[in-house]
Amino acid sequence: MHNEQLVTSAGRNIPEIKLYGAGHCHKTDYYKSVLEEAGASYNFLDVVKNESHAKELRNLYENRKLNFPTITIGDKKLRNPPKEVLFKWMHKKIPSMLTLKHNKGEKKYTLDIDGEEAKVEYVLQEGKMFLTHSEVPYALRGKGIGKELVLKTFEKLTEEGYQAVAVCSYVKAIKNRDRHWKGIIG
Repeated sequence: MHNEQLVTSAGRNIPEIKLYGAGHCHKTDYYKSVLEEAGASYNFLDVVKNESHAKELRNLYENRKLNFPTITIGDKKLRNPPKEVLFKWMHKKIPSMLTLKHNKGEKKYTLDIDGEEAKVEYVLQEGKMFLTHSEVPYALRGKGIGKELVLKTFEKLTEEGYQAVAVCSYVKAIKNRDRHWKGIIG
């Protein structure tokens, strides 16, 4: 597949994950199991059995060697990464994989991205949840995390049975761009 982005049914852009390796390689098998454990959709490209896959991998490196296993997530290339590094980049490149947490005590929904917190804060009044503020750490802006945060918040709060009103201008903008949520979130 030549697309760098896959689009899910929810309209969220997801970079393609490719695993370049060999069927007989124990490290390749390890990365297959890590990606499957994470629930990640990926393409396995056997560089020993398929010359076009081998050529594609060689073109990723200046030395033109078959450096495998190599994992690409969109435009990010990782050569034999530790599991933690792989997950870090998956979370940065694919925010939809992040788990949203509801901190009722602090009245906020959060995404933890490698120790940084993206959040939507709210106030409960008259049986409704007013979404008053959203924030993504500066270093993580421009990567689609804010949109994912708001969409996940909408999903979670409706699952939990809340009625919500968008007060924050960014939350309003995300709601107004989505026909589904426009009819649910006030």
